[in-house]
Amino acid sequence: MRSAYAVCDTAAVTMIVQLVGPPACGKRTIGAALAERTGARLVDNHLINDPVFTALGVNGHGSLPPQAIPMAGRVRQIVHEAALAAPADISHIFTNWLVDTPEDARAADEIRNLARIRGADFYPVWLSCDPAEIRDRLVLPDRAVRNKLRDPSMVEDIVSRGTTPAPDDALQLDTSAGSPQAAAAQIVAWIDAHH
Repeated sequence: MRSAYAVCDTAAVTMIVQLVGPPACGKRTIGAALAERTGARLVDNHLINDPVFTALGVNGHGSLPPQAIPMAGRVRQIVHEAALAAPADISHIFTNWLVDTPEDARAADEIRNLARIRGADFYPVWLSCDPAEIRDRLVLPDRAVRNKLRDPSMVEDIVSRGTTPAPDDALQLDTSAGSPQAAAAQIVAWIDAHH
């Protein structure tokens, strides 16, 4: 069942959902389930990162080359320009992992500002996951296909830095248990309650 934001509903209001959470918490999988329920376009962080990471030979283990993040940042800016240029009836779901730094806090605000400029309803969702569950998920096959981080020590280091604090209007959702479809249903219910 689609929410009030279904693409086929011409009266629907455009929305932007921002899914923020650590590696292996299920951002892309939940985002895909949410896109299926709402018709929004999923723009996951690896859609942006993978062209750069693949060209640089990144394989999910070891440190990123120093130029990787600035290059991916340029791709991200182009993707944001494309989202701004999208037809008014197109909704988006963006995923990202944002560490607790001023730079990443600004990156979180970029999506909120994008929604404001588009005149879209904005729904921030902050995902968390038990570190032991994250470690277990690092070996899942789809992580290798998409150049996702799979090095346990690196993930542990990144997760220990903490996530950019959730804004006051965010839904906070623990993804340690339950299915991605159940998480997507919970997000849709929250969105519909705030619409």
